[in-house]
Amino acid sequence: MLPSAHLLSPPGRLLASPLRCHAPAQQALSATRGLLLRGAGSPVVKRAPGGGGGWLLWHQSGARVALATSPDGLRWSAPVSPDPLLPSTDWWAFDTAAVRPSDVLLISGPAASSRRFPSSAVYWLYYTGSTDERFGSPFPAADVPALPGLAISQDGRHWARIEGDHHSGALLGVSEEEGEPQAWEASCMASPKVVMHAGGDLRMYYHSFDEMSQRYAIGVARSRDGIRWMKAGKVLDAGRAGSFDECGVRHGHVVRDRAAARYVMVYEGVDADGRVSIGMAVSEDGLKGWRRCSEMPVLCPSEEDEGWDSAGVGSPCLVQMDGAYDWRLYYMGVGRDGEASVGMAYSEGQALQKFEKCDAVLM
Repeated sequence: MLPSAHLLSPPGRLLASPLRCHAPAQQALSATRGLLLRGAGSPVVKRAPGGGGGWLLWHQSGARVALATSPDGLRWSAPVSPDPLLPSTDWWAFDTAAVRPSDVLLISGPAASSRRFPSSAVYWLYYTGSTDERFGSPFPAADVPALPGLAISQDGRHWARIEGDHHSGALLGVSEEEGEPQAWEASCMASPKVVMHAGGDLRMYYHSFDEMSQRYAIGVARSRDGIRWMKAGKVLDAGRAGSFDECGVRHGHVVRDRAAARYVMVYEGVDADGRVSIGMAVSEDGLKGWRRCSEMPVLCPSEEDEGWDSAGVGSPCLVQMDGAYDWRLYYMGVGRDGEASVGMAYSEGQALQKFEKCDAVLM
């Protein structure tokens, strides 16, 4: 592992006092509530290792992955140069047209040198790649092919791809070989989010489109080393008729709740009109028994026609703060003009059932 001095350092001076979000009615601009970074999608937000207090944001920028830094998780820099990850130039690969970040594992300390992991890299980037240029859009169609990949880095900026077991270099594939049993993941395996449950037990949550039910669903795969994966079936399916997620669930991001000793999943829900909101579910063990926290979404698109996120909100990334009951929900919002941007909402208190969009007024 590189010494902390070699890791990315966010620009600007760190503030000594904690930052809180506040939304005074007299200052709030409803059309821009929650907005942090324009022209960005699929946010993956992590605190920088080493105890320096900085934040890192990997996000989708067109067909590539970009990186921004922040001293507080609210004020973000312009993307660093060069871009951390571009589409592959290998003709046979699964990610020649577009790539988008899905999750980043920060592996440091004893775990970085453990025999479980074949590399001493600090950062493990799980991403989704596609051979279809339509994958660069904020909400790709169900028939767009996509598979999960992995790249590793010692600084979060320069990456080396790790070739998976699939013939295209992906970590997993859909049922496509002649004579292979037809699985529910017939068209894609997208948005791999990885949770390190315990030593030798990693879980990858991903979504696909079930052609039998014509609905999106979230599945899970398991691994002992983070590279070789075995599918373990669906964990969350579409909601009931008339619900905000009746046409399916996607982009499930799972976090272990330190306070409640359970797993929390935030996810995209698609309704009958194609409107995308963010819902939440919980499970005791992260594998089975996932139950929705509410029949209503925890975050909705803006009701303002000119709102930066009025056409849909998705790609949620949940961060538990130092206070066990304080959470930040980073997400992608899409405007009527089709532009994707990154925003943030917050939740305080034990309920964790509703998020308020932050106006980035610092206290």
